[in-house]
Amino acid sequence: MQTEIQGIPSEVVEQQLGRLRSSPLFSHSRRYPTFLDYVVRKMLNGQGDELKERTVGIEAFGRASDYDLNADPVVRVTAGEVRKRLAQYYYDPEHLHELRIELRPGSYVPEFRLAESPAVGAPPSRALTLSDNNITKEPGVLPYPALPSTPPLVPVQPAWHDAHINRWRGLSICLAVALAVAIVAALMPHLRRDSATDLFWRPVIDANGPVMISVGSVVAMVNSNAVAPAPFTVSGHPLASDPIAVSDATALSSIQQVLSMRSKTSTLASSTGTSFSDLQKGPIVLICGFNNQWTMRITDPLRFHFVRTSTDDYTIQDRDSPEHRQWSINTAGAFIKMNDDYGLVARFHDPTTEQVVVVAAGIGENGTIAASQVLTDDRYLAELRRNKLLPRPDQNFEAIVQTQIIDGKPGPPRIVASYIW
Repeated sequence: MQTEIQGIPSEVVEQQLGRLRSSPLFSHSRRYPTFLDYVVRKMLNGQGDELKERTVGIEAFGRASDYDLNADPVVRVTAGEVRKRLAQYYYDPEHLHELRIELRPGSYVPEFRLAESPAVGAPPSRALTLSDNNITKEPGVLPYPALPSTPPLVPVQPAWHDAHINRWRGLSICLAVALAVAIVAALMPHLRRDSATDLFWRPVIDANGPVMISVGSVVAMVNSNAVAPAPFTVSGHPLASDPIAVSDATALSSIQQVLSMRSKTSTLASSTGTSFSDLQKGPIVLICGFNNQWTMRITDPLRFHFVRTSTDDYTIQDRDSPEHRQWSINTAGAFIKMNDDYGLVARFHDPTTEQVVVVAAGIGENGTIAASQVLTDDRYLAELRRNKLLPRPDQNFEAIVQTQIIDGKPGPPRIVASYIW
């Protein structure tokens, strides 16, 4: 390690890196401190010329040497977020005189700059006058005789001089105001308060790897083995292609929009086309309940989980009160007479896949739509935050959603039970 970098002792850089990592802007994330620590230590080791996007992705985030930079922009997204958080950190007057670690746009090479110390004011000078009080008389030496006072000469400025000064003064004020407005406009996006949706999805956005979205399969509802038949005939091809329901596609579209707005890439597969190894590559989103085998398996250990209690009865069961059957649907009745549907929303760390899992699943199709609305419409997550029911990024969460069926369509979702652990 170099003893000095950009004229600054290495131990000073190490101390400032520690302050940044312990700041709430970085300590609540795994990805941002990992990136910052990696690029700073590369500089301390004299390897700044190695800070390229692919190298950072491989060494800092464990990507394969041939990974697609466009499909997985983890380095670019992380660098942009680190720049914003550094700006937020140094915007606080408390950190004004600390060493500044900066990351210029378009570069992964950090720069280090000492804060400017306040100027030490010199003591005011005192003008001497030719008076007996200010002149030290040496023994035997007479002071010079005082000269007759004459009025000081005042230079006369031409009229155009004042106009010139005033014009430049006005221009300087305008430039200063414009600069201040530009700085405030640039900082406002970084200083805004995170929305409830940002907070809920943060563990997914910060996790390594693209999001794996597994959607319930129509095949799973008609084939008990949940395996699509081979497309030997034209008529058999729709089942072989493993289609998904329109209601599930609606939920999928809403969730993908949330991820896309936060620059998080995702991959999509039907539940029958999803393997266990697929679920180990990154964060997971499970859509649908009884027609998604992975939803059934991964949520089974949770307090709220799906249970088929009889041939026609489908339930979301509370493990603490298994006799409670209020969140149930009997499918033997006519669909047009169905009054309510129920859904399960969840976000938790699954020990089997070792990944963050988000669930938007209903007993019926309307329950799935209602569950996805809770997870993607900030109104509902903001209501959870107001009621102190929104989980922190390090907590696990489950909730039961109820929706009233009106003319075969779901009404607004309503959370009827929740659990945080």
